[in-house]
Amino acid sequence: MILEKLTSKKGQVSMEISILVAAAVAVASIASFFYVKSVRSSADSSGDAATDTINRISESANSYARAIPTGP
Repeated sequence: MILEKLTSKKGQVSMEISILVAAAVAVASIASFFYVKSVRSSADSSGDAATDTINRISESANSYARAIPTGP
């Protein structure tokens, strides 16, 4: 009974099913665009954070190394 409502008498997929599939494809493509955009920006920001951390550790290590007394 439900299958008869979804398909026409000639066996073609009804327009409602076609619109639903088109909407699902549109939503999936929009979601994938924002996902890729988010991944790209998070990769950039994590790279900047890693560089900043390396610079801070380097400065701290240099500071401690300079504080070590040398010579007699």
